[in-house]
Amino acid sequence: MVQLSSTSRPGRRELNKADKQRRIHRAARELFFSRGYSSVTTQEVAERAEVGTGTLFRYARSKGELLCMVANEDLRMMVESLPDTGDPVEDLVGLCEPLVRALENQPENIAAYHRETLFGEPGPHRNEAQRILLELRGSIAEVLSRHSGGCAAPAQLAGPAQTVFDVIYMTIVRCGVDRSPGLDHRRELRKHVQRVLNGALPAAAAVGADRD
Repeated sequence: MVQLSSTSRPGRRELNKADKQRRIHRAARELFFSRGYSSVTTQEVAERAEVGTGTLFRYARSKGELLCMVANEDLRMMVESLPDTGDPVEDLVGLCEPLVRALENQPENIAAYHRETLFGEPGPHRNEAQRILLELRGSIAEVLSRHSGGCAAPAQLAGPAQTVFDVIYMTIVRCGVDRSPGLDHRRELRKHVQRVLNGALPAAAAVGADRD
């Protein structure tokens, strides 16, 4: 009979750490979702997770890091697959669907997430948020390449992709701040993406023409 070595499965210490992290993550998600980022304190998260605040800060150094930890899980799916509708505008709007859903359900939290990602204190969860945004730019370049008629590879479209990303990002941020009743986030995003693609895709074709 083959016996598993002690190194083949996590020990008690690792299991305990994983359990604390799950409890902290669940507590932060529940509180941020039910009450909004501004009204939640790290003390309340610690109490709901049944850990001390010192323990909490070993897993997330600040309230901003807690928010990034929670939101990253939802937004990571943006860079895991590319929509393929045959329409570049719809592909880009579909790529941002997790952000749009977050805007609809948690406008205050998504605005705070963007703020913490750009200006928050350094930490691993903020670093992960920035990595997700970097990969989103790469995904945008892939979408533009797909619709450039074979004129340019994604690497050649870094400039147009950055422009499209900036427009998408600022539209999302503005929608997060604007709480007007009945605001259609997808329509707003689609409108601005359509405008910028009028310049981005011809520019992509021009890159290919110059290369030839």
